[in-house]
Amino acid sequence: MKGVLSLFSVVLLLFSVLCVPLQAEEKATKAESSVIPGEFLVLFPQRDVVLSFEGKERSAAAAVMLDMQAEYLRVKYDVTVESTFSAISETTGKGMFFVRCEKAKENTELQEKLLREMRADPLIEAVSPNESRKMI
Repeated sequence: MKGVLSLFSVVLLLFSVLCVPLQAEEKATKAESSVIPGEFLVLFPQRDVVLSFEGKERSAAAAVMLDMQAEYLRVKYDVTVESTFSAISETTGKGMFFVRCEKAKENTELQEKLLREMRADPLIEAVSPNESRKMI
């Protein structure tokens, strides 16, 4: 009887170990995402000069870099910089921004045009529309 119970326990354990991750993966693939109109995440290429500093000097260099890149985005693309990711910028030397364009919020053609132009910009490494994901 003990042998049957222990065998049953082992089978139950294997079943739970093998099937639970599959269920989690299935749920993860069902996550719905939708683009938030007029919102973008922008990443600039690495600036080695920022990484050449340490400590407070690196923080200052990253802050100057972020200010210049934010101004570039404001002037060239008429977007509002909502937030910067200074910790990422200090560690990687790459400027990263969350930006919003009120005009593109109402006009999908303008959103697509803005996305194309920023992606074609040689000073910008990557741009993606901001997405909202519903996980449950």
